[in-house]
Amino acid sequence: MVIEMKISKLTENIGAEVIDVNLKKEIDRGAKERLNQALTDNIVLVIRDQEFKPAEYLAAVSVFGEPMEQHFTQYQLKETPLVNYVSNRDAYNGGTKPVVRGAGWHTDHTNHERPPKCTSLYAVVLPDEGGDTGVANMRAGYAALPDDMKRRINKLQTLNVIEGSASPRPTSKLPKEGKGKHDRGILQPLVRTHLECGENALYFHPIKTEHIVGMSPEESQMLLQELLELAVKDEFIYRHKWRLGDMLIWDNRCALHQAYQDYDLSQERVLHRVILHGERPFGPSMPRVA
Repeated sequence: MVIEMKISKLTENIGAEVIDVNLKKEIDRGAKERLNQALTDNIVLVIRDQEFKPAEYLAAVSVFGEPMEQHFTQYQLKETPLVNYVSNRDAYNGGTKPVVRGAGWHTDHTNHERPPKCTSLYAVVLPDEGGDTGVANMRAGYAALPDDMKRRINKLQTLNVIEGSASPRPTSKLPKEGKGKHDRGILQPLVRTHLECGENALYFHPIKTEHIVGMSPEESQMLLQELLELAVKDEFIYRHKWRLGDMLIWDNRCALHQAYQDYDLSQERVLHRVILHGERPFGPSMPRVA
């Protein structure tokens, strides 16, 4: 008997669960199209009961697009450098002091001209409780904004660097490796239009925003904080409670995400991460360019 893959919504506004699929095996074109459409529709997918070695995980994420190199090569896995590890025992502090990477709502690598389409995580080591990952639907968040705020922000652009001068969470202790390569400043639309579904979404990374064009860095951060307070509503958030075997993937073009510091930091938490090549962002302020 052939068991067919099942996809079911997790909440009304964001998230779907995928069961009865083994991404270590090659899947047919129809299953691949279903998974990609489900990601577009639901913004984040939880693919359950997977068991990957790093190379198998890389191949599984490739169902959704082409993997790309990530910032900070010291986090690459030696045999599979397009797979990075995310650990609360990071290399830059010698592995002795607990840290939480990815705290605060953001979308990845906005200082690239073509930032990643998707980010995927796979659980390797988990604490006894907590260590959740949150993903917020920014299509819904944008739609919920007051009309006057939409008019105010539709034509705004952010200038993105490795770390903005008014960043709300300075990361200056991070290694400097790789900063210069992507630090000339990249303009991105504050409101981004999704390539597949055509809907608008809020699109920004507070740490990587040097400023909004026409505003000071400090004024820019105040506006971004206001947008977070207006748009990141509980009903638009999927909070993923990890279990071993989970592969999580979300669409960076219309989602913000964060790691919750909701667990005993004396316990280890390790995830593997892959990001996928994306297109140049476009929106009301920046028309599409091939």
